[in-house]
Amino acid sequence: MKICFVVDKFPSLSETFVLDQIAGCLERGMEVGVVCNETSFGRDSNIDDPRWQALPGKVVCWWGGLARYRPLLRKWSGRFWDKLSTAIDIAHARKLQGADVIVAHFGNNGMRVARAIKRGRISAPLVTIFHGRDVGEPLHDNTLARYKIVFEKGVLQLPVNAFFRDALIEVGASPEQVVVHHMGVRPSDIDYRWRSWEQATLSFISVCRLTEKKGIEYALRALAGLPRRDWIYSVIGGGELLEELKGIAAELGIADRVNFLGPRPHSEVKQRLRDAHVFLLPSVGARDGDLEGIPVSLMEAMAAGLTVVSTYHSGIPELIDDHKTGFLVAERDVAALTGKLAWIAENPKPCEEIALAARKKIEAEFNSDLLNQHFVEIAMRLGETRSLA
Repeated sequence: MKICFVVDKFPSLSETFVLDQIAGCLERGMEVGVVCNETSFGRDSNIDDPRWQALPGKVVCWWGGLARYRPLLRKWSGRFWDKLSTAIDIAHARKLQGADVIVAHFGNNGMRVARAIKRGRISAPLVTIFHGRDVGEPLHDNTLARYKIVFEKGVLQLPVNAFFRDALIEVGASPEQVVVHHMGVRPSDIDYRWRSWEQATLSFISVCRLTEKKGIEYALRALAGLPRRDWIYSVIGGGELLEELKGIAAELGIADRVNFLGPRPHSEVKQRLRDAHVFLLPSVGARDGDLEGIPVSLMEAMAAGLTVVSTYHSGIPELIDDHKTGFLVAERDVAALTGKLAWIAENPKPCEEIALAARKKIEAEFNSDLLNQHFVEIAMRLGETRSLA
């Protein structure tokens, strides 16, 4: 069976969940192809896997030779961008015609495919996976109903958490066609290792893009109020807030204990996770509406044996049960976050039990081997239904 994934950039280091899902399909004998806006082969050794360049269904740019002009066209066309891009999408939609099932990652790509289906250019069943910003921003702007055409022309919507499912149903998606499908990690690839900080400097770590929704500012402010003083904090990742966050650390008087390491190779990230004790990700709703889905970085940290601390935000409570598989506080509540960190600092033994429970939850509910098997079964059913039609 031929399955085509529609994504923005391929391969993308920030979308390892897409690569893992594609790998799961390949492992189960599916013929996988990718249609994207741009390719990024050769730009990052972390994702330059030969499998991505040798996909049976190939990797092609939706707009072909016009793809290089896409950013300029978007800038120049202004309010006419939607009509212009849709016309170009439809003119090149034949690249999707050979698929038995089309899987669009993110709502914007689902909308593009749905419009081509409406024009009769594509007939394969469309599955759209909603991840975060694609739900959060239109929720914020009260424009989530823009996906009406996706609900009408697609056969299945797969939001990554129940919060998004409810939001899509609220604006008109049929409840029978909206099913939560979590992203996950492969526990078999992540060694579980508990490290106590009872006789050691307490090591905190965050791995994320430095954007507003990651809430790193609140992590810094909470750590500045921590009674225990023998701690260090490593922040891995780049982003537009890097210099601002460095300034906040300096203002708080903790710059000597905070290391902003920038983007690091995956092998180094894995080693630093093994050496750390507590994973911090106090996510918040951004001012533009951007939201988390359920961060894969939290799943990786839980699988690796770290104590995880996050917030009651979007789908995160579906992953973390407070004081059972990790710790949660309200968004932007620095005092509550400081309190949780202080409790963790003084209670390594109970945290060991919590970390073990977190690993078991990943193995049972956020295990991408199991999730990919379920996803392939869904795709196979849709493909078989089409062939019988």
